[in-house]
Amino acid sequence: MRYLIGIGNYYGRDDSIGLRIAEHVGEAGLDEGFRAIDLGGNLLDLVHYLDAETESVLIVDAAKMGLTPGEFALFTPDQVASRRGHAGLSTHEADLMKVLEFAALLGNPLPPITILGVEPAELADEPGLSPVLQARFGEYVDAAVTFLTTTL
Repeated sequence: MRYLIGIGNYYGRDDSIGLRIAEHVGEAGLDEGFRAIDLGGNLLDLVHYLDAETESVLIVDAAKMGLTPGEFALFTPDQVASRRGHAGLSTHEADLMKVLEFAALLGNPLPPITILGVEPAELADEPGLSPVLQARFGEYVDAAVTFLTTTL
């Protein structure tokens, strides 16, 4: 199985981009050959999708990459430099890199994981996307669906 995993916070403005893409893909029936999952903010649930039967995972999230707001990029976890500490793991874990380290420690080989990061324009404690990300939403959906249907 292939998975599109949207992560983020619906009340974090552009931090919700991954959740909104997963939601849209599922509701529009664009998830042929893969499953779109709205994982919310509890990233420990990601471990359930990282087993030997998983062919690949595309994680979609807002990511501060130093790009122009609204730009997006595909990259692997090996290309990420996390600035968060690695002490402890919470049941409300929000650090993707820590969760992937934890999943690897469980002994199962991790499936190929790719991240579609979208540079946020606005991070705030309110719902909705910024106009910048709203205008490019279709591009993000197309990039995610194309990746999962043409890449293995």
